[in-house]
Amino acid sequence: MKIRGLLIVLVLAMVVVYFLYFAKAGKKSYLEATVDAHQRMSADLTRANMATLAKAIEFFSGTEGRVPEDLKELSRMRILSGATTDGWGRAFQYEKVSDSGFRLTSPGLDGKFNTGDDIVLTR
Repeated sequence: MKIRGLLIVLVLAMVVVYFLYFAKAGKKSYLEATVDAHQRMSADLTRANMATLAKAIEFFSGTEGRVPEDLKELSRMRILSGATTDGWGRAFQYEKVSDSGFRLTSPGLDGKFNTGDDIVLTR
């Protein structure tokens, strides 16, 4: 009788562990949460680098009366002090839209331009 009672307790304990495991499986694991946080941080860093670069372009525009033809022009005039890369280490795409307007584009997480995850700053 003692063995039968012990077996019943073990089976019940296994059922509880089984249900606890699957209840936790619905939540993100530590690794998934860490990867998501890294992706959010990279996107935030991209936006911060874009804002810094936009300020440098606006300074150039204020002194020269036009936006630069390319980012190398900022470097030649020693205006560029921040990063010209996004949070994933890829270079921004710079487009001169008009004499006073420009567009900065990051390819985003997938590394490809003109996709849904691109991060764009237009001024």
